[in-house]
Amino acid sequence: MKRSTYKAAAVAATTVALVAALAACAPAGNEPAAAPSGGGADAPAAAAPAETPEADSFGVVVADSWKDIYPNQYQTYKANESNSPEGKQDYLTEYPELVTMYAGYGFAKGYDEAASHAYTLQSVSETPRVNENTLANCLTCKTPQYTAMVNSEGDAAYQKPFAEVLMEMTEPISCYNCHENDPSKVVVTQRHFADALGADADAVSVSAETCGQCHNEYYFYPETKATSNPYVGLEAMTAEAMLDYYDAMDFKDWEHTETGAPMLKAQHPEFETIYGGAQSSMAKQGYSCADCHMAPATAEDGTEYSSHNLVNPTEDPAIMEKCEGCHADLSSQIVAWQKETTDREHELAAKLEAYIKELAAQRESLDADTLAEAQQVHRHAQFYWDFVMVENSEGAHNPGLAQDNLDKCEDELKAGYALLNMAY
Repeated sequence: MKRSTYKAAAVAATTVALVAALAACAPAGNEPAAAPSGGGADAPAAAAPAETPEADSFGVVVADSWKDIYPNQYQTYKANESNSPEGKQDYLTEYPELVTMYAGYGFAKGYDEAASHAYTLQSVSETPRVNENTLANCLTCKTPQYTAMVNSEGDAAYQKPFAEVLMEMTEPISCYNCHENDPSKVVVTQRHFADALGADADAVSVSAETCGQCHNEYYFYPETKATSNPYVGLEAMTAEAMLDYYDAMDFKDWEHTETGAPMLKAQHPEFETIYGGAQSSMAKQGYSCADCHMAPATAEDGTEYSSHNLVNPTEDPAIMEKCEGCHADLSSQIVAWQKETTDREHELAAKLEAYIKELAAQRESLDADTLAEAQQVHRHAQFYWDFVMVENSEGAHNPGLAQDNLDKCEDELKAGYALLNMAY
C-alpha cells in the first residue's frame, strides 16, 4: 500500500497513513476535532446523537445512516471516493525484482497501489492473490461488518471461507471501524491489536491507535487462523524484534520456490514505524494521525468539524499551517526523504534478486548447515527490505528508521554474498 516512487505529492492520500515525521512543533492545545493528539485523555469525536440509527444484521450502523446526523463528516468521508483504483501503480512493474522475491506467494501474481478506504471490498474481491483456499481472515481490515462478526463469533469467524463471507459484506471501511456505533468516542475495534498494545495502550492516543489497528504488521496464527500481531507493547514493535518473534515460533508465510527459504511477508507497518521502539521524533511530540491527515474544517454555517477526507497533508493549507514553524519547505523535504528511501530500495532489490538467483543455483550443492544459514539471510534481508517498501510513506514517516532497516538488509546481504562467494 505504498505510493509510486516519484508520486511524492500523493503521499498518504490513500489512507489514514500514520503521521509522525511529517509535521512540526509539539501540539499545544490544538487537538483536531475528530480526536485529540498526544498521549493524554481523548476528547469526544463529536456530540452524541439523540438517537442512534438502526444497525444492520451484523450490528453495524453503516455510513449512509449517519448522513443526516453528521452531514459534514459524511460528505467529506464520501469525498474519498475520488481516490479510486483507476490508474494506480503496478508495483510488479515498478519493482520487477518482486516477481523473484515473492516467488511462490500471491504477491508475485498481483500487487497494486491501494485506493482509498471506499474501495476496500472492491480491491480485495478483485485481487489475484486470493484463491479457493483463502480464508475470511483476509477481510480483517476490509469492512466493519467482518470486524463485528469476529467480535461476536470469535476465532471461528477467521476460519470461514473467504468467498462465502465476502458475499455477505457490503460496507467498506467506514464509521464503525473507528467509532463503533457511537461517534462521540474513538474506539479500537480490532481486539487483537488492543491486546498487542498490552500495557502501553495508554502511552499513545486512542486516535492514533484506531488508525494503527489496521495500519500494522500482522500474521495469521497457524492453529486458529486468527489475525495476530508479532509483539506485545511498543518496545517490541521493531523489525528486528519481530524477526526474533517469528524465528522463535518458526513461523513462515510461505516457502520460497527457488531458494526453499521460509519467508515472511511484511504488511503495512505504519504504526510500528512511528510508535515502535525508539519512536519517531514527531510521535514523541504527541502528534497523531488526524493531525496530518484529517484537516480541521468549517462548514458554511460556521460549524467546526474534522474533515473525514483523508488527505496528503501537503495539499491542505489548514494542516500545513501547523508545520511552517519548523519546516521552511516541508513538501520538498518529503520529496528528498522519499527519493533517498526509494533509491536505496531499488538498489537493494537488485542485490536481493541476484542473491536469490545465486542461492537457487547453489542450493543442491550446499551442505545442510550452509544452506540453512543462506536461507536465513534471504528471509531476514527480504523482511527488512519489505518492512520499508510496504510502509505507506516511502520513508517520510520516519526517515532515520527507514534507512536503519535498509542498512540491516544490506548487512544481511553482505554476509550472504560472502557465504556464497559472490562479489558484492
